[in-house]
Amino acid sequence: MQFRDDSYYISKVLHGDVNAFSFLVEKNKRMAYTIALKLLNSPEDAEEIAQDAFVKAFQSLQTFKGECKFSTWLYKIVYHEAISRLRKKHLEVISIDDHFSNFDMQETDHFLTQLNIEEQKSLVRTAIDRLPAEERAIITLYYLNESSVKEITVITGDSEANVKIKLFRARKRLWELLKYRFEDKIIEQYEEK
Repeated sequence: MQFRDDSYYISKVLHGDVNAFSFLVEKNKRMAYTIALKLLNSPEDAEEIAQDAFVKAFQSLQTFKGECKFSTWLYKIVYHEAISRLRKKHLEVISIDDHFSNFDMQETDHFLTQLNIEEQKSLVRTAIDRLPAEERAIITLYYLNESSVKEITVITGDSEANVKIKLFRARKRLWELLKYRFEDKIIEQYEEK
């Protein structure tokens, strides 16, 4: 399906054509769900948060000033709704900084090049799922949604420097997780022989 520019649908909704909002939903539903899922790690909660965010976006569409892309504005709503849900649930976030002291990104990169594409994708997905909630969301926004650091600052409310620090830490943790996961895979293969 080919979509028009978001401003077209927003204008139609604001002029009474509420059905035009369905195009904005269709265009953004996958990433809204993904962001919520990366934060909450629960498909049911993620679906509920994404739906709630679309309802809030619809109800406050007249406040959208167009200073950023509609998707950025929407993902900000999703992000904050998911963070609120996390706080309400008091989910424990475990820091893995203490578990990984020796960090060698080049060594990990070398390990990954020895795997086939499907094995690489599987390991990366598993590692991303083990990151703390906010880092999962930021990695997803930056790499999967290709949001800029500036867009992520709008979505999260963090400063640009803080987003860059979180991205750096998330990448570091991700590489460490991949390194240790790969070493586990080598041990499994060795023990099978």
